[in-house]
Amino acid sequence: MDLITPSIGLIIWQTIIFIILILFLSKYAWKPIIKFIDQREEKIRISIEKANQIQKELDFIENKKNKILKETRIKRDMILKEAIQMKENIKYKAIEEGFLEKKKILTETKKIIQIEKKAAIHDLKNQIGNISIKIAEKILKKELDQNKKMEKQEKFIKEWLNKLN
Repeated sequence: MDLITPSIGLIIWQTIIFIILILFLSKYAWKPIIKFIDQREEKIRISIEKANQIQKELDFIENKKNKILKETRIKRDMILKEAIQMKENIKYKAIEEGFLEKKKILTETKKIIQIEKKAAIHDLKNQIGNISIKIAEKILKKELDQNKKMEKQEKFIKEWLNKLN
């Protein structure tokens, strides 16, 4: 039964060896291990703080990016509105200028037609006047011819009467 029940001397020696082992480990192993664990913990804490700071910076940059994108979209929309408005203004100006040009051309055309009409009427009056003069001339010639014939006939009759008398 020696195997199951240890003797007191063995227990004391094992306890002494265990205490020496614990003192040896605490002096040479645990302090460096604990120091290493503390350093590792400090590095992890610093890394977490840096990660949090970087996350905050990323959030700030993201917000700034979104703000810039929003401003850019607003500017783009304003530029598009201005472009559409300019297009409409140019379109209406072109239409208005077209109407004004059309009106101007029509007015000039009417003036030209009036001038040509007056010139044609003047020419027509001149031609009518010339024709009237020619007709009057022919009528007067006929009357003069008839008057001459009558004078000749009267003269002939007078001559005959004088001869007869």
